[in-house]
Amino acid sequence: MPFESTMQVDRSGRIWAMRPDEMMIAQAVRQREAARSAQSTEEVAALADGEILDGSDFARVVDGVAVVPVRGLLLRQFSFYFWSYEEIARDVALAQADPAVRAIVLDIDSGGGMVAGCDDCTRFLRESGDKPVEAFVGGTAASAAYYLASAASRITVGSGAMVGSVGAVIEYIDMEPLFEAMGARIVRVVAEQSPKKRLDPESPEGKAELQALVDAAGQEFVDTVAEMRGVTSAEVLDRFGQGLVFDGGEAQRRGMVDARGTMSGVIGALSGARDMETGSGLAARTNETAAPATAAKETSMNWEDLTLAGLREHRADLVTEIESAAKSGAASDTETAVAAALEKERARVAAIDDIARPGAEDMVAKAKAEGWTAETLALEMVKADKAKGAGYVADLAAQDGEAAVVPKRPAQTEGSGGTPEEQAEAAWERDADLRAEFGGNKDAYLAFKRREAAGNIHQFNGKKAG
Repeated sequence: MPFESTMQVDRSGRIWAMRPDEMMIAQAVRQREAARSAQSTEEVAALADGEILDGSDFARVVDGVAVVPVRGLLLRQFSFYFWSYEEIARDVALAQADPAVRAIVLDIDSGGGMVAGCDDCTRFLRESGDKPVEAFVGGTAASAAYYLASAASRITVGSGAMVGSVGAVIEYIDMEPLFEAMGARIVRVVAEQSPKKRLDPESPEGKAELQALVDAAGQEFVDTVAEMRGVTSAEVLDRFGQGLVFDGGEAQRRGMVDARGTMSGVIGALSGARDMETGSGLAARTNETAAPATAAKETSMNWEDLTLAGLREHRADLVTEIESAAKSGAASDTETAVAAALEKERARVAAIDDIARPGAEDMVAKAKAEGWTAETLALEMVKADKAKGAGYVADLAAQDGEAAVVPKRPAQTEGSGGTPEEQAEAAWERDADLRAEFGGNKDAYLAFKRREAAGNIHQFNGKKAG
């Protein structure tokens, strides 16, 4: 049966995303007090299975899997009495850096906590490192706790677990009438520059302000959960309860979690001691009661529009394998890329040298230095020649006079006749594109054709360049 949950705002203006659960909070406080009173790390470890993760107060390592607790009321910063996003992120970072740890599990039993810092912690969990981060819900993952769980590559729920509370409702508790009944006199003076600093929550303006606050926090909650679970915000609003909390089976059918099982089964699968996929061991037995995969996750893989988030959601193991292979092959890939780049550069410089001509030394040097292709250099040399105008004609005439090669009369083709000069004259008169190419400078064109007949024009990829 679903339950309603709330987002609370206390009189200090802080926003909370949690379900009121005094029993859960009290249990978390007792656990932290018991750990603080322990005289050694051995006594702390005795409170739970495994060994304490080096550098942590509560996270433990079982069969190479780091188990990071997420319990009770969640605060933004470290507290001696409650868990915090700061502590959770620290423990996950320690586990990612510990060579003895191969995977991480968030052990969640929390009704939620402060909104401030929750989104940052969620995104850190998703991007914390190469080791997989999964979540196990043994009791409750509501509001901020489910917010954090959504970052995991896989969410498993135990028997009797409750999941959800995606949404926001403000409960503004006004204690002033009680104080006044006790004889207190409350004096409040608000600066003229900030008349909205103490809005009456019962007034239309005050209610609108509170609504804007909770709507903004609630929308961020919905959008981040959608991103982490690989669905749309509309799907979260449609299927994730709009603030309701569901039992494990219903949460799985709605796509909010991925499987039902036990903590030992999750640890066994991640440690390699048991193989869920081959159907052996306790992990396989605990997963037998789970709904079919299509029911557990109502979204299917879209291979035509594949994203990293989508692939990580459906095949986290494959993403980890690909990332590891990429890192191991980085060195050899770099050497291959360098060799290919050197060969490409040698070919570019050789092509430039092949079309270089006297008088263009500065342009050739610039082409080599600035990475021009041979085609670019050829085009720039033609442009430079055309830009010379009358001087270009004189230069060509001088070069023609110095040329040692006698122009050869081209073979006559059917329908053509006359000397090369006559053929060039005829081409000039009939071809408007040719005239446009040489800017209407007929003398430049005729000089160009004389050089072509003399063999002073190089060919490059079907384009002529002086």
